[in-house]
Amino acid sequence: MTAPPVAASSTAVLLVRLQDGLNGLNGWRAGLVCGLLGALAVLGFAPFFIWPAFAVSVLLLAALLDASARRSRAEGWKLGRALRSVAWRGWCFGAGNTLAGMTWVASAFLVDADRFAALIPLALAALSGGLGLFWAMGAMLYRVCWSPTGWRVLAFAGAYGAAELARGHWFTGLPWNLPAYVFEAGGLVSQSGALVGAYGVSALAVLVFAAPLAWGSRGGRFVAALAVALTGAALAFGAWRLHEAGAPGARTAPGAPVIAAGQAGFTQAEVWDPANAVRIVTSHLTLLERPEVADADIVVWPESAMPVILLQEPGVLEAINARLGDRTLVTGTLRMDDAGFVGGKPVRQFTNSMVSIVRENGALRLGGLHDKHHLVPFGEYVPFQDLLSRVGLESLASVVGGITPGPEPGVMSVPGAPAADPRVCYEIIFPDFNRPAARTAGWILNVSVDAWYGDGLGPDQHYALARWRAIETGLPLVRAASGGWSAVIDPWGRALAEHRRGAGYAAAKLPDRTTTIYSSHLPPWSLIVLVLFLMIAGGMIGLLSQGLTSRRE
Repeated sequence: MTAPPVAASSTAVLLVRLQDGLNGLNGWRAGLVCGLLGALAVLGFAPFFIWPAFAVSVLLLAALLDASARRSRAEGWKLGRALRSVAWRGWCFGAGNTLAGMTWVASAFLVDADRFAALIPLALAALSGGLGLFWAMGAMLYRVCWSPTGWRVLAFAGAYGAAELARGHWFTGLPWNLPAYVFEAGGLVSQSGALVGAYGVSALAVLVFAAPLAWGSRGGRFVAALAVALTGAALAFGAWRLHEAGAPGARTAPGAPVIAAGQAGFTQAEVWDPANAVRIVTSHLTLLERPEVADADIVVWPESAMPVILLQEPGVLEAINARLGDRTLVTGTLRMDDAGFVGGKPVRQFTNSMVSIVRENGALRLGGLHDKHHLVPFGEYVPFQDLLSRVGLESLASVVGGITPGPEPGVMSVPGAPAADPRVCYEIIFPDFNRPAARTAGWILNVSVDAWYGDGLGPDQHYALARWRAIETGLPLVRAASGGWSAVIDPWGRALAEHRRGAGYAAAKLPDRTTTIYSSHLPPWSLIVLVLFLMIAGGMIGLLSQGLTSRRE
């Protein structure tokens, strides 16, 4: 978070002129500007981390919503028209932000281009248009709580925070590129995630970014002072927390296991070509013989590392057994179980799983198992499948019937290491996923196929938000991602080892865990209370302040 500009007459004049200019934008022009601002905001996220671009975008969005509110009040619009006006602006901002920030979604449709490439325009339109509705909802909430006083900034932050909470939980949730993620994990501001998590930091950051809008209004000085105080507190807490942590790697027990997480370097198109199956399996077996993992205690491979159902391939298991030695192997793989008979024919059930395998008495045994619980809609299953399959829609996973979700997650046993909080692929993007495990696990174990995202913004964004989970939970994170970042991250979000492209590993000792207020003491509903307080307090104080002013006049 950054402090608002120093109070000065030139600032007030600039804001007045800006407001006058925005008042002249209506209809499609206002929507176009909001869409461009949403796209500009993407520069705040990985791999750019130009947070001022996001801050300016949020400030101008608030100003555009204000302009609509002032005009509707001056011209006596009915509530329905007033809400439609701000909803349009909020939707355009959200749609522009999603479209610019998640164009990498198209890469997944190009893995099997003959079947899915034609759906790219529909997918991008549905994704950006659908997620834009959450920003529209936030804009309407803000309009309901709006007042011409400086207190409206609190209402704006609360409404924005409420929209982000809804986006992260409703309709399976997609909390991608939350405002908090403009601060790179491991930095000063990101440490506040240990107190209030990514949602809390997001709401408070929006408050700070929009604070200049309050200047010159009643209550504006208090809002400015609050923004400065929040900024100072975040920086001071971050500095203290990192000082207590010491240098990266300092909080590591002498007997901690060495963990090597890596990939074989194949694109998703190569993995899905049956002609490459033998080469991919052989390449992974060779990974066990690389010199950088000779001293590793645990080797971690990505989600669906090999194009085989590993636990049902005795030949591949025998080859792993010959090379594994006394190490533990963790890898992602499809699992297949018989689910009974329908119409006299066997029904097979597939799960997207993560397993740990260890060698004992000359044979391999299963050490631990996690079946992916939170599946990707349209990627691993099709919602309303019976209906949508009639029009030809199917999951990108191309598994007949889709993937079956696993049970509620817990901890996963990994021989040679503490119990892990297991997360397959996009399970890592949810701040509240598997919350009980954060209190008992010793680390987060994340395997992913980032090769689905191509080589654009997707892998960097996925890695950036994954590192926030370490800060929130106080657990070190080990991540293996094909086509993306494999890394060992300490509980303060700092990378101890990283690997990005090609065959190779990131290897380091597993750091000790720590405790955080967010995961150990903060109830899940407390963030809802925070955003509602900001929204209601901003609206109520503003209306009361406006009423007192009217009486004096």
